Order: sequence, then structure tokens, then C-alpha cells
Amino acid sequence: MKISNFKSIIFVLCLLSGSKVYSQQIDTAKENTEIRQLVKNYEDAWNRHDPKGLADNYTVDATWVNWFGSYYKGRDDIQYHYQQVHTTYFKATHYYTRAVEDITYPYPNFAISHVRTGLDGDERFPGQTFEFRRMIVLVKRDGNWKILAGQNAKLEKGIK
Repeated sequence: MKISNFKSIIFVLCLLSGSKVYSQQIDTAKENTEIRQLVKNYEDAWNRHDPKGLADNYTVDATWVNWFGSYYKGRDDIQYHYQQVHTTYFKATHYYTRAVEDITYPYPNFAISHVRTGLDGDERFPGQTFEFRRMIVLVKRDGNWKILAGQNAKLEKGIK
């Protein structure tokens, strides 16, 4: 009987220690500020047409899907893509963030966000301005938020 009680106590302690991470309260104001700064850093790097600065916002193992559906895997691939487009049809673009629509935290070091953005100056579409909704999955590694995965969707006229 004593061994059975001991096993039960150990089992409950293991459950409680494993759930500590999930029950921690995170300082969402602080984390939201850091994530919003990452979004701003991305915007600034875009408008400098700085492929390395853009790629620095991603983890080394990140994935990205652009608005045409092209898939890029890894920070190096993402940087190479930005290098290609920012020396050609995106070289005169202006990118802006309308709003960080939401940030949710399934876990303390894991966040999902939707960001409204816009772009003009794309040489392929003279005179047009495009609106987008980006979904980004973020992780906090070594104290810094980075994009782990994301996808950009071009919004049709009338979509809020």
C-alpha cells in the first residue's frame, strides 16, 4: 500500500512539473512590443532593399510562402530570394505595415500573428498598390523572436 501511494505521489508530481511551462503567465505587453519591433525591422529592411536584413528576421530553419505560392526553405534560401527580387522588380518598391492584427501565444516561446501590409512600386504592375495579410509563426530562441514560418496572401479589393 505504501509503495502504491508513493507511486501516485511521484506520478502527480511529474504531471505538475510538466505542466508548469504551460501554466506560466507571460508578459504579453513585453512580448508584443518585441514582435512589433521585429515587424518594423522587416519593413525597414524591405525599404532599404536589404536582403540580409530581411533574412535576419527569420530562423535558420524558417520557411516562407510568397503571394504567388513560391516556397522557400531556410534563411539562406529566403535571403537568396530577396536578393533576386530586390535587384529586379522590387528594387523601387515601398512596403508598409498597416497593422499587427493579432498575436496569440499557444506557448510562452511560440506565437502566431497576422499582419496587414501594403506594397507599391512593383515594376511588374506599374501604378498599382497591393494589400496583403501575412500570417507569421514566431519562435523565441536565445531571447529573440524570429519568424519560423509564414505565408503572404494578396487581398482582393473589398477584403477587410
